[in-house]
Amino acid sequence: MLVNAIWDFDGTLYDSYPGMMKALGALVTDNGGHFDLAALYRTTKETSIKQFLTTFGAQIGRSVTDLEADYHHRAAAYLQDIKPYPTALAVLRAIKSQGGNNLLLTHRDHSAWKILAKDHAADLFLGGVDADLDLPRKPAPDSIQYLLKRFQLNPAVTAMIGDRSLDVDAGINAGVKTIYFNVDGLNAAPQADFQVDHLEEIPPLFRV
Repeated sequence: MLVNAIWDFDGTLYDSYPGMMKALGALVTDNGGHFDLAALYRTTKETSIKQFLTTFGAQIGRSVTDLEADYHHRAAAYLQDIKPYPTALAVLRAIKSQGGNNLLLTHRDHSAWKILAKDHAADLFLGGVDADLDLPRKPAPDSIQYLLKRFQLNPAVTAMIGDRSLDVDAGINAGVKTIYFNVDGLNAAPQADFQVDHLEEIPPLFRV
């Protein structure tokens, strides 16, 4: 059985993609582009927002650094009041009550912890990694390796949990187990050790 759950934040614990897509769509439109919402969503889930901005920036002559700053400025307005998925906090509590550990791995800055604190969930985590540590982004294994070393976690009973293929790839690259949250039915990570369609399917994997 698993013991340590390393959680992605956006799209896994929190339903933040609707706001993210509004911000990204506005950026595209304001820069003379056109987009199909379903296609934009699928592209960003199967790759990343940064990869999309890199490609789009090359088309319009703006750097990815510039576009990322623009996107994050726009996204802040949409993401102030994001909510966790309905069962997310109960799942975190269940893993902790069973003797497991929750850890966070997010590309967000410290704002992720503020959101968790607002929802009285920060104390459900042993610790985590956010953008303030400036570690290489997923699918690089560095953030997971940092957590393994920092908290003396056994990789054999540790799982990376996320809603994108790159979350799973980061776990594979770090030598831990992987759980793909197929929240949108894209079935985009067949390489995962486990696939779940609902978060409440996860705690049974951690019962000791």
